[in-house]
Amino acid sequence: MADTHLAQMFFDRARSGGSEAAYLVRQGATFTEIDWKTAADRVQAIASGVLKEIPLAEGTCVTIMANTRVEWILCDFALLSLGLRTVPVYVSLLPPEIGYLHADTAAELLIVENREMLEKVRSTRDGFNFYDKQYEGSRIKLRRAIVIDPTGLAPADDWESLEQVESRGRAALSETQAERDRRMAAIKRTDVATYTYTSGTTGEPKGVIQTHNNMLSILENVADAQLFTDRAKIGGAFLFLPLAHSFGRMVEFGGAFYTTKVVLSSIATVAEDLGMARPGFFPAAPRVFERVYGKIMTGIASAPAVRQKLFHWAIGVGKQTIPYRQNNKPLPFALRLQFGVADKLVLSKIRGKLGMDRMHALMSGSAPLPREVAEFFASAGLVILEAYGLTETCPGLTTNRFDDWRIGTVGPAIKGVQLQLAPDGEILAKGPNVVSGYLNRPDATADAWDEDGWFHTGDIGELDPDGHLRITDRKKDLIKTSGGKYVAPQKIEALLKTKPILSEAVVIGDNRKYCVALVTVDKEKLAAWAQRTGSSPDLQGEAVKKEVQGYLEEANKGLASFETIKYFRVIDEEFSVENGLLTASFKVKRKAVSAKYKDLIDSMYIGKEKDKVE
Repeated sequence: MADTHLAQMFFDRARSGGSEAAYLVRQGATFTEIDWKTAADRVQAIASGVLKEIPLAEGTCVTIMANTRVEWILCDFALLSLGLRTVPVYVSLLPPEIGYLHADTAAELLIVENREMLEKVRSTRDGFNFYDKQYEGSRIKLRRAIVIDPTGLAPADDWESLEQVESRGRAALSETQAERDRRMAAIKRTDVATYTYTSGTTGEPKGVIQTHNNMLSILENVADAQLFTDRAKIGGAFLFLPLAHSFGRMVEFGGAFYTTKVVLSSIATVAEDLGMARPGFFPAAPRVFERVYGKIMTGIASAPAVRQKLFHWAIGVGKQTIPYRQNNKPLPFALRLQFGVADKLVLSKIRGKLGMDRMHALMSGSAPLPREVAEFFASAGLVILEAYGLTETCPGLTTNRFDDWRIGTVGPAIKGVQLQLAPDGEILAKGPNVVSGYLNRPDATADAWDEDGWFHTGDIGELDPDGHLRITDRKKDLIKTSGGKYVAPQKIEALLKTKPILSEAVVIGDNRKYCVALVTVDKEKLAAWAQRTGSSPDLQGEAVKKEVQGYLEEANKGLASFETIKYFRVIDEEFSVENGLLTASFKVKRKAVSAKYKDLIDSMYIGKEKDKVE
C-alpha cells in the first residue's frame, strides 16, 4: 500500500528497521551507529516536546537552519509528524535573505544549530533590506528558537536547547500521545510538506511548494534507477550535501524510504569520511567530482615518470571499455585481459584510496558534469550516473541507469515523468513529483507553468534517438552576440573548469562582438603547479597568464569561431558565497560577477589586441 505522508513513511520503516543502523554519525575518529528504533524514539520525543510547550497550529511553518547532521533529520520528521511545514535555510545565507525567508513563510519556530546562526536570525528583528526593498522587523513572526548546540549562548526567553525539548517531550509522551496520533492521522498525501527555496541567481528566491505526494512520488518512481539496492545498503548512502538543497533532502527521505543507513558527513571532511565509511551510494554536485579529479591529476603530474606512464596506460585501457559497458556488450577477449591487469595494478587502488572500493552508485546533479571528469571516473570503474532535475521537480526528472547510461547526457526520464521540448528547445515537464507553484508568487507561477500544466524548466536541451536528454544550457544564460549568434556558456565553462589550475570560469559576450572569459585559480593546485614547473604563482604574472592562455587555445579548437574566447582575465579572488558571487548551492551569480568586474570586462572590448587568444 502506498505511503500516506512522509512522517508515516518514516515510522513504518523505522519499525521494520528495528535495531539495524539508520544513521552513522562521526564522533572523533570513528562513526557511531544510531539504529532505527532509537531514531524513531527521538523523533517522537522531539514532537512531544514541541507540542507540550510550543503549540503550533497545523500548517504553521518552522525553519531549520543547521549544517547536515542527524538532529536536522530527526527534527524534520518530528515537525512533519505534527502537520507542520518545514523550511530549510542554508547556513551560509546572509541576514537579509534569512529575514526574507522568515517573512515570506511567516515561520513561528526556528530550529538552529548554534549561537552564531541564532545571532544572524536575531539581527533581522530590527528590519532589513533585501533586493532594494525594506522589510520591517515586525514581518518576522518567530516565537521561539530551539538550539541544537547552545554552547556560549546566554539564557534568554527566545530560545531553549534541543536537549531540553527532547527531555520534556520524553516525559510527556503519554500526555501528548492522543494529539500526536490525531495530527498524524489528519495529514493527507496532498498536504504541503515543505517550502524549499530556489538559489536566487537572478532575483528574490522563490519558495517551492512541495507536498508529501511530490516527495513520495519521486521516491517511489526512482526505484527503477536502482540506487538504493542491497549492495548500496552495505556501505550506506553518503550525505554531506546541504539539507537545504533538494538533492540532499532526497537522500534524507530516500534513506528512510528504502531503509538504507545514511552516513552523515560535511563538506570539510568528505575525503576523510569517505575513507572511513566506504559508502555504497555517493551523490554529489559536479564540482566535488571535478576537485577529486583535479587533485588526482595534480598528484600524478608530480609522480615519477614510470608511475605516470602506468597510470595513464591503465586509464586509457579503462576508457576503451566505456563504449562496450555503456551498451551492455561483453569486452573483447584481449581488452578484457588488459582491463583486468589495469584494474589490479592501478584502478582498484584508485577506488580504494578514494574510499570507493565498495561503491555501488555515484550520482551527479545540479550542474553539468564535464565529459573529461565523467570519462576518468568511468575508466576507473566508477560510473557517475548523471541526473537532472530542479527544486520544482523534487528534484528529479531524468537519470542515467546502470544498464542504460551515456556520458554527456542526463539519461532518460524517470518513471512517471513526461518530457517534451518547446520549439526553442526548452525542456517542459509533467509528473506527480512536479510541484504546482511558488509560495506567494502568482506571477512567477504563471510564468513557469503554462495553461496545459507543463512546467517550463528554463533549461535548453535535446533528446537523442534512445530518449537520453542532453542539457545544452540555461535559457536565461544563453549569450546572443551582437552578430546574432547564440552561444551556450556552460559548455565552454565546463571545458575550462577541468584544466589543471582553474577553479571557475565565466563566459561573457551577450550583445557584444565576441566572447571573453573571467577565470579563477585554485590556490592549492596553483601551488603544486608552481612547485612542479618552477614558475611564479603570481596570478597576474606572465607564467600564469601563459598557462591559462594555453588552456583557452586548447578549448577554442573544439568551438565554432563565434563561440571562441578572444580574451580572458584572471580574477585575484575565488568566487564564494561570502563574497556574493556564488549562491548557497554554489552556482555562479552571473549578474553579480558581471557587475563587480564590469571595468575588467569592458577592458577586453576596448582596443585590446596584444593578449588576444588565437
